[in-house]
Amino acid sequence: MKKKMMKTFYVMMIFHAGVAIHGAAEVKHTVHSTLDEATLFFHGAELTHSAKAPLAKGENEILIDGLSPVIDRNSLKIKVTGGAVVSAYEFSVDYLSDGNTSPVVRMLTDSIDACRKKLQQTEVDAGINRQLIDLLQKGTAKNVSGSENGMSFDELVKTMDYFKTKSIELESISVEHKEKKAKYEAEIKRLKAQLADETVKNNKTAGVLKLVLNAPVAVNSQFTVSYFTASAGWTPCYDILIESSDRPVKIISKARLRQVTGIEWNRVKLTLSTASPGNGKTAPLFSAWFLDFRRDYRLKRDAVMMQNAFSYKQQALPPLTSQSEPIDASIELLETDDASPNYRYFVDGAEVDKRTYSSIDPALIASRTFMNREQAGDTWGEDVDGVWHVALNNSMDDHVTTSENVMNVTYAIDIPYSIPGNGKEQSLELKTQEVAASYKYYCAPKLDPETYLLADIAHPEQLNLPTGKANITYEGTYIGETTIDANTTLSTLTLTLGVDRRVSVKRAKVQDFSSRKFIGSEVEQIFTYSLTVRNGRNKPVRMTLKDQYPISTQKEIKVELLGRTTKPSFIVEDLGVLTWEEELQAGETKVYEISYSVKYPRNRELNF
Repeated sequence: MKKKMMKTFYVMMIFHAGVAIHGAAEVKHTVHSTLDEATLFFHGAELTHSAKAPLAKGENEILIDGLSPVIDRNSLKIKVTGGAVVSAYEFSVDYLSDGNTSPVVRMLTDSIDACRKKLQQTEVDAGINRQLIDLLQKGTAKNVSGSENGMSFDELVKTMDYFKTKSIELESISVEHKEKKAKYEAEIKRLKAQLADETVKNNKTAGVLKLVLNAPVAVNSQFTVSYFTASAGWTPCYDILIESSDRPVKIISKARLRQVTGIEWNRVKLTLSTASPGNGKTAPLFSAWFLDFRRDYRLKRDAVMMQNAFSYKQQALPPLTSQSEPIDASIELLETDDASPNYRYFVDGAEVDKRTYSSIDPALIASRTFMNREQAGDTWGEDVDGVWHVALNNSMDDHVTTSENVMNVTYAIDIPYSIPGNGKEQSLELKTQEVAASYKYYCAPKLDPETYLLADIAHPEQLNLPTGKANITYEGTYIGETTIDANTTLSTLTLTLGVDRRVSVKRAKVQDFSSRKFIGSEVEQIFTYSLTVRNGRNKPVRMTLKDQYPISTQKEIKVELLGRTTKPSFIVEDLGVLTWEEELQAGETKVYEISYSVKYPRNRELNF
């Protein structure tokens, strides 16, 4: 008996041990990840999430949710602390989880349901009130007409007074019902419009990463998951501010950010990069070039192009808008000396209370100084034990670190930033630069009679400005938009600041020196034009003036630039363009001439 009991005891011990081992081998956890960092490229972004989960000794299965559902699965990188080894992983998209509905969407849905119930109740009340009005009308009519002996005058007056009073009361209630109904219908319409916008913003799908890990010991492990997604990006843009033509140009570099990754980016560490990852390009190499007779490859080429058109897919971003969102800075406590209760606190010269002072994000502080009791007493009295002064970083330049390597430029932002997932543009200021510029006036009256003010910036490559649109403001007035091209081979960046009619140019044909005559079998035509330039400003200006004479493409057509032409600063002979560059004094007027002759066969016509 004793042996039988011992045997049973050992069997149970082995069974429980097996269950424990089996349980340890199948430990499962679902953990939510937090998006910590985002590196935005022109097209795409690399996202880094973190998560924590306890691991049992042996095999574990971990589900990490909160990832973007639109990722490049080949780019997944997983790091695990605590000595655990990832033996297998699988990425999937969850389309069914209720947790994918955002709190904003749930709140809007609940609000719409509540308004609908109120609307339904109002419609019920309005129906009952309508029935009461009908009963009042029918009852009154029946009482007045149904009496055999008729109603006395006093009874008729009482009946009519009651009908009037009650009708007014019921009709007033009916008006209130109509107003409530219109109010609830308008509210439902407004909430539905907002819900439609939030539904686009909050993708109902979510990315889930399934990990199978082996842990040598039980440990609380930290997970880092990073991946590339094509559903985000940024675009460089600029504000160019020019106070006057004798001041430097201020260039404010900005970024337009957008993302439709299916998750909200809440207070992430943001880095912008000009790199282009995942472009799949390889440096080209030559192969043999075989020369053969021409064949008709058109049908084969068209078939290949049609096939490529249907097989090519790309995740498209919504169009950019001009809507922006302010930066949401983190709040952390500053360490302040609490030894005395009689401190005073100033932030950027404005006095604040201690609570406001202590809640300032340290990342926003440029400097912090303390004035002791003796120094403070001269200004605020002897009852003040000290004064704290804080100066804030009031420019984004203080929070953006720019670094350049061989391949790209990066902008690291040291304050948390939030980008909604609706694809709408968010604007972010990166840095401000002041550069010297030379200003000049430009006119080509043969093409356009207007005179333009230009700003030339030398060595634009030193500014590290990626290609982007630029808005120009001159002397406080918005001029328009131009493009900064980082790929240009020109050594000067030229900005058009707009038309200035105070410097005018008039081009006119000089009839006395223009003619048409026949010489044997040829026709000779002489064209002479005067260009009158007037500086109507009260200071000297640099002027660049251009005009053009035709270029012959036939040996029968002979073109000659004549001696009456005012000597230009230089000529581009391939284009027949003459350029005069001179400085005009205040109020000065100068006249330039261009004169040329054209000879051609008299039996032909030219395209003058």
